[in-house]
Amino acid sequence: MAKSLALTLAGAAVFALSSAALAADLLPAAPPLEPLPPTSSGDFSSWYLRGDLGVGVATAPGFTTGPDALATGLASGFLSANANEGYFNASMSESMIGDFGFGYRFNSIFRMDVTGELRGGASFQGLEVVNDSTHGPVPTTSNQWADFYRANVSSYLGMVNAYTDIGTWSGVTPYVGAGLGVAFNRISGASDIGSAAQAGGPTSATGGYIDSAGGFNLAWALMAGLDFNVTHNLKLELGYRYINYGSVTSGYAHCLTGNPAGQGAFSCTPAYSLTVNKLASNDFRLGLIWTLDPGPSEYAPQMQPLIRKY
Repeated sequence: MAKSLALTLAGAAVFALSSAALAADLLPAAPPLEPLPPTSSGDFSSWYLRGDLGVGVATAPGFTTGPDALATGLASGFLSANANEGYFNASMSESMIGDFGFGYRFNSIFRMDVTGELRGGASFQGLEVVNDSTHGPVPTTSNQWADFYRANVSSYLGMVNAYTDIGTWSGVTPYVGAGLGVAFNRISGASDIGSAAQAGGPTSATGGYIDSAGGFNLAWALMAGLDFNVTHNLKLELGYRYINYGSVTSGYAHCLTGNPAGQGAFSCTPAYSLTVNKLASNDFRLGLIWTLDPGPSEYAPQMQPLIRKY
């Protein structure tokens, strides 16, 4: 009887020790998966693509001809010291704007991008007038030369832009920015339609066509607008921009009806060109910004082993 009791107690002890050892190797059950806070691959720093379409409302441009008609006429003796010159009614029509580029967001408030832009469809016009009350053999007030210029102006721009996002409210982010770059401005389809009313003679037609040409200029811009969240990586941007992009000078003119030699810019002796300056515009643009970051993952696996092996 005592021997059976001893064997029973020994078996119970062995079972208890085995259970304790097994329990020591088991870990608590894994906690349930819980949503992680949104994370992005760039930690608020990500690449993006952008594209914009818009319209540019030009400010009042300026223009000159070269060599200057007044200076040339005075130097040759064709014009008297009483002569005067004026440039009137210079204007530029609206431009159509399209651009495409890429950028990088450095943090939650600062981003930069590089864009290539085409501006086209703008038409320039302006009137140049020279008066001389003492020209000719008999002093008179009827000596006047007038030239009406028309030309098409287009531009290709490469810009580096920087923006500061002010904050986001209900998915809307106001921003301000500035840009600096290079503009290649081109003038084409230029013409000169004019008249010459000389002392003691009838009014005669003048003018001709002007060769196309272009050149590089510095461009700078100031911007402001609103970004609207469409999806986690797509924004709709409504923006305003003031941009100044320099000037452009045409090639030489070809006269269709000649004037007496020495009449300066109103004949082709010497040859003359047209310069349109003060190129500036108030731009209104609608664009899309697509972030290349695929966005945050809502859940992430949290796997833990159930049994630890030693």
